[in-house]
Amino acid sequence: MTHLATFFAVFCRAALAFFVLLFMTQAQAKSIVIAAGEWPGYTHANGSGLYFDILREALNQPDLKMHIRVSNWKRAKHSFLANRADILICDYKTEHPGWYYPRWHLDYDPSVIVFSLSKLGDIAELAEQPVGWLLGYDFDQYLPVQVKAYEVASHTEGFQLLQHGRLKAFISYQVHVPPNLQSQLSAIELQQARAMYPVFRDDLQGRLLARAFDEGMLRLYQSGRLKTLFNNAALYQQARFSQVAEAVNP
Repeated sequence: MTHLATFFAVFCRAALAFFVLLFMTQAQAKSIVIAAGEWPGYTHANGSGLYFDILREALNQPDLKMHIRVSNWKRAKHSFLANRADILICDYKTEHPGWYYPRWHLDYDPSVIVFSLSKLGDIAELAEQPVGWLLGYDFDQYLPVQVKAYEVASHTEGFQLLQHGRLKAFISYQVHVPPNLQSQLSAIELQQARAMYPVFRDDLQGRLLARAFDEGMLRLYQSGRLKTLFNNAALYQQARFSQVAEAVNP
């Protein structure tokens, strides 16, 4: 009787494992939609760009069809929030219901800086002043005071509005400052450099995709392929992948 009970218990565990494996296999996506903002060199509407190249090679699923939708960042986020996309490229790791983040990031966002033609002693001086940033970036959440928000379509437009006195300050990155304004602007760091992650849905399919991404990123890192994809030693170092590798394999 004891042997029969043991056999039955083992059989039940094996059957359960089989059905879980079968369910997981069926849950693997064969077609996914990727929503992304448009960043030259990183995400292009034709599917090219560093971030898409990394994602393809990390997931490494030949039968997986990726439908890429590139738009402005605000629209890309809205598409993901409206369940019209399976992956969002890419965002900071925050506590957001229904969003799931992998261990590996895609890149590091540079320091976010408040630029002004006026001498700013403190960011608090911008209270109730017109302050701009790129559409959908929501930098106001990091400001210590309320401002008159002004979203723009491009960094170029933002700096032009700043130059013409339409904005008191423009929040952007050092790399986008026009050469003719380099020596005229005061700058205060609003946020230090932060990791940028692909965002998955917090469901079975999303978690499976995130796990595949993590496994693929480790493989790309260890083989040196990730460094090759970046094709720029400085940008690769800036991405700080070694920190994740050390955490994964202490």
